[in-house]
Amino acid sequence: MKLKLLLVIFLVLLLLFANHPVSALSSPGDDNPISIVITSPANGSRFHSDVVPHQVRVLANISSTYNITGVTLDSGWETIEAEEPFTEIDEEIRIDSSGNRSIVVTARDEKGNLVSGTTEFTIIIGPPVSQRYAMQFTVRGQITDSNGKPVNDCRVRINSSFYKYLGEYMGSTNVTDINGSYLIKNVYGPDLMITAEKEGYLKYESVESFESDNVEFDIVMMPEKKELPLPGFIIILSTGLAVFLRKRNRMKRN
Repeated sequence: MKLKLLLVIFLVLLLLFANHPVSALSSPGDDNPISIVITSPANGSRFHSDVVPHQVRVLANISSTYNITGVTLDSGWETIEAEEPFTEIDEEIRIDSSGNRSIVVTARDEKGNLVSGTTEFTIIIGPPVSQRYAMQFTVRGQITDSNGKPVNDCRVRINSSFYKYLGEYMGSTNVTDINGSYLIKNVYGPDLMITAEKEGYLKYESVESFESDNVEFDIVMMPEKKELPLPGFIIILSTGLAVFLRKRNRMKRN
């Protein structure tokens, strides 16, 4: 009976140890002589970089039962040896591309023990983007002429000032109804490039910044100025008319 009980206890302990494997973050001891804690870049973090290859600063704390003889950092593209003191690592390592990346820190001690710690993170190309860049604007309004009358069938286009696709700024287009009203949805910011066009009117263009994502924006269209005849043309026309009248008067007298 006692033998069966001891056997059950042994199996329970074996299962407990199997479900709690030793990691590089454990405290130093006989079974885990080296402990590695990577503080930066933090595991699961995201950061921006617009320099390629990306320079990543690695901060790590290492404690050991025995003297550490060397620390290696590996980014998958570059491998470097850290400089002393090995207890506090502060090194820069290069990474060739953005996206989901990782860095492995490996420490070895005088007894030949070798332990590694890994941090995984995401690199995003470009400067940090504020929340305004992620805003989607809904813009509505009325377009009238200089006399306050609605301008129907006026083509209104609103583009993002930031987001491009195939070299063209992204946006949406609509046409005003009989009341001169328009509605355009889901246009990214942070600023909006607004244009309105209709034959017989001067083209309207402006870049606007809005704090709210639900905007009312009215536009007044100015009539297109008709070009007057050139002064020289008027002189030539007057001269030709005068010559024609003189010739006709002579013919009548004869």
